[in-house]
Amino acid sequence: MTSGLDSGVCSKVYLWFMSISPAMATRRRLSPGLPASVPARPAAGVLRIGDLAATAGVSPDALRYYERRGLLQPTGRRASGYREYPPEAVGVVRFIKHAQALGFSLAEVEELLRLRGAPGRRSTGLEVREVAATKLRDIDEKLRMLGALRESLAELVAECDQTCGADVGAAVDPLDCPIIAALNAPNDAAPTPRASGGVVR
Repeated sequence: MTSGLDSGVCSKVYLWFMSISPAMATRRRLSPGLPASVPARPAAGVLRIGDLAATAGVSPDALRYYERRGLLQPTGRRASGYREYPPEAVGVVRFIKHAQALGFSLAEVEELLRLRGAPGRRSTGLEVREVAATKLRDIDEKLRMLGALRESLAELVAECDQTCGADVGAAVDPLDCPIIAALNAPNDAAPTPRASGGVVR
């Protein structure tokens, strides 16, 4: 008698539980107290583009540009379209900015990032040194060109002082100004910067 009653009660409890279990499972999947429409928060450690920009000291537009250039890659996008970056992206962005401050172009930064991501290779240090040495030679060449440009411009100013006088308020016919004459000259007669060893081109 008792066994039969227990079996009937158990059957009813089992059927009742099965009827409500889908709803209970749904409630378990939702955060307590939040409606189903609330988007999930980013995973721990993942940075949104605004957070990464603020931490690294750049603008979100700069991050998007780095991404287009292939220098920076997000780990993915949320359903809302927001980019998500790993914590390591902060170091990558700072690396890019420091390299740019030293005069490296983004193409050169790309090469440096490639070498940065290849630890353990014995040749990596030599390759990095070669990139830096090439940039140093470029800077030296630009300095020589700037020196030659300065010399040519200084000669024009000195000639103008002799012809027009240093008095800024003096009335001088533009045709008599050596600087204007030099700028008006044909290409083959225009002044060219002189550097040691020949004309800089």
